[in-house]
Amino acid sequence: MNYRELILSAGIIVALCLPADAQERWTGYYFGVSIDRADTSVEVPGNSTHSLSDKGTNFGLYAGYGIRGRNNFVWTPEIMLSRLDTVGTASDAALGSTGFHGSFLLAPRVRGGFATERAYFYGVIGLGITDVRIRPIGNSDTDFMASFGTGLGAEFALDDKWSTRIEAMHYMWEPQQILNGVERDTETEATIFRIGLTRRF
Repeated sequence: MNYRELILSAGIIVALCLPADAQERWTGYYFGVSIDRADTSVEVPGNSTHSLSDKGTNFGLYAGYGIRGRNNFVWTPEIMLSRLDTVGTASDAALGSTGFHGSFLLAPRVRGGFATERAYFYGVIGLGITDVRIRPIGNSDTDFMASFGTGLGAEFALDDKWSTRIEAMHYMWEPQQILNGVERDTETEATIFRIGLTRRF
């Protein structure tokens, strides 16, 4: 038996041996606030001049509902709203003058993972809807784009009603944008590290 099989077997045994009521703490409605550290970047493939990035720390909000599964598995569909900081400009003969603009990330998503009496370890998959992209200078149109994001996290109970979470999420969008009169492929990425405080009802 190799290490991977040993770890997987141990995880299954622990999950099966945990008391069924360990899920109760993580089910039902909840609301939370978070501190989000976002690293956001954009690039036009083949043009290093228009590779722009920004970092910022902001507050976020989230709400969801925990659902019991089998063997201490818990599903938690939720929606999250975060701010993304994006400031930057670039200029060259090929693409003209561009700016990195946008402000928010709206994320309907689902967490799923194993719960113990005091902790909930989960993976995340969901949509990332944002207005962050590269635009020609002077273009103030608000264009939204959506793509899937994935992440990992853990939540720890403080008492019967309050818990705290830590997680990391990554998103990538690949919209096309007209720059200097030519439609170009672009790539926008955001990596978010989050600490949250949750209240259950």
